[in-house]
Amino acid sequence: MARATTLFVATDEDLVRLFVAVRHALEQPITTVKKNPVMHQLLATSSWDPGEDDEEAAISSRSPSPQPGATASIYAGGGGDPIDPVVSPESRPAIALEETAPLRLRALPHAAVVGITGLELEALTVVLLGEKKPPARIVEPLDDDGFVDGLPTEALAPLAELTDDALAELVTKWNAALRITRRKAEPSSLVALRALAREAIARGGHVFTHMPL
Repeated sequence: MARATTLFVATDEDLVRLFVAVRHALEQPITTVKKNPVMHQLLATSSWDPGEDDEEAAISSRSPSPQPGATASIYAGGGGDPIDPVVSPESRPAIALEETAPLRLRALPHAAVVGITGLELEALTVVLLGEKKPPARIVEPLDDDGFVDGLPTEALAPLAELTDDALAELVTKWNAALRITRRKAEPSSLVALRALAREAIARGGHVFTHMPL
């Protein structure tokens, strides 16, 4: 079943404010064992995350003795007034996605879409750049807040410069790259990602996707 996801733009300052840990990614991925967030089985997977013990990679990290409430859930209020998404929802399902997106992410440039996880971002990166690249940042949310994955910094410029005429061709290539995973991306998601890439460049930030548990 397709998963509700929220694409958003955040600077390092935003990330430090919103999440319990933020790290630079590794230059080359390593193999780790993680639990699949949907099926819950353990899988060996490739990861760009150096881990919370790598002090040199840390941009921010949780306190050794965290105080309750030190980092609010991204679903909590008080993180700023929501702003309009970069792509206006028109259908009832799209409006419902926007209304249920995390409140604190809705205060940032964002778009609530279906099924754009780290897997889709990685496939899009390969199509744009010809190879895998590390995400701009490794972001660790609260345990109950789901998962956050980032688009590589190198992918922002070609995505932002994408013309309307080139959109359909890129969606076709993106879905060809996703075919082995039996996933599919919609043209509307690419339109949203292009708008967010332009926002990220203007703000000195990065593009991320959030998937709830």
